[in-house]
Amino acid sequence: MKQNPVVLIVTSKFGDGHVKAAEAIELAFNNKGFRRVHTIDMLAEVYPRVNEFFRRFYLSGSVLSQEIYGLVYSLTSKMYPGHPLGSWVHSMGKRQVQEILDKIRPDIIIHTFPYLAAAQLIKETGRPVPTFTVLTDYVLHGRWLHPHTTKYFLAAESVKPAFLEAGISEEALMVSGIPIRSDFEQLQDREDLFDKYGLSINRRYLLLAAGAYGVLSNIRGLIQSVVDKSDFDVIVVCGNNHKLRTATEDLFGQNNRVHVLGYTDKMHEWMSIASCLLTKAGGITLTEAIAQSLPVLVYRPLPGQEAGNAESLASQGIIDVVNNEDQFIRKLQQMEQRSYREEKQQLMKSFSRKSSSELIVSEVLQVIEARQPVARHTKPRITEGQATTMQGL
Repeated sequence: MKQNPVVLIVTSKFGDGHVKAAEAIELAFNNKGFRRVHTIDMLAEVYPRVNEFFRRFYLSGSVLSQEIYGLVYSLTSKMYPGHPLGSWVHSMGKRQVQEILDKIRPDIIIHTFPYLAAAQLIKETGRPVPTFTVLTDYVLHGRWLHPHTTKYFLAAESVKPAFLEAGISEEALMVSGIPIRSDFEQLQDREDLFDKYGLSINRRYLLLAAGAYGVLSNIRGLIQSVVDKSDFDVIVVCGNNHKLRTATEDLFGQNNRVHVLGYTDKMHEWMSIASCLLTKAGGITLTEAIAQSLPVLVYRPLPGQEAGNAESLASQGIIDVVNNEDQFIRKLQQMEQRSYREEKQQLMKSFSRKSSSELIVSEVLQVIEARQPVARHTKPRITEGQATTMQGL
């Protein structure tokens, strides 16, 4: 192994989670003294206009865009290694990707987003560059799979069977957890945080996280239900959606039980203050909440990987999922019971995996040291019509 290898982390700004995972891994490399780490939104570099169009489409939050995304997700879910559609997708933009690889000359490639053209090029050119994939969801989609992957890092044990069914050998799999910032794994002084933000330690707070781009649906109705039907006060994080923040402040600005924020890089502090979290089902946000042992309500999970995340974790009793306001109110009132929240916290503590980014980096470096070959892919154990996702999409 080179004394100071060049690391390329391929990510994307489709949502916020892929980038956060990449940042956590890059920091773990830096903490070990490795500074030649390049984190690149590869799809944005190769197809900037197309990438921006689909990114905006994905984040628009409209019912039509969600239905179309869910349909495409379902149709492409069977792209296990060797599938013609998968090979075509992973070959898109190869010329531009090759130019980036020639410029950076990586010794290691890590994906936190399933655009795997770099892995395809490494396979075709025969260059001895190991490639790794870090799954940022609790459900598998076929786009994450590529026959030149050295090792896959999985979010949880529950997703491993889907990889095995897709023909990935067990020695190519490591359950690492999803990498998050270490801030979420450190104990916070709650009393100091209440003083810092001018909140009452005698109140209970529901943290409503609309996502980094503010795309959680029916926020006005949810806030009103919390205020009318429970004893929780509400902290609303609107992310980068400035229109949502303005509209929410206009509606609830005079209500001292509603506190409205924009984007914050102190989410770990707000989670420490909160008694429960109402959110969309992004893999990173759910992992951050689990690390904090913060009980979670997911409201109307979006089609695709978020529906898969919600179903996977809810089936293990770790989070709660509600699909309409009546269900929400009933579960909200259940969340007011301390014994119920403590039950969820215990499940989260048992499920949570700490220091995932450090584990991933250590394993990558060990593999490089041993010069391990690419993972062996066996014949997929799925039949026509079966999806590789856990929720059957």
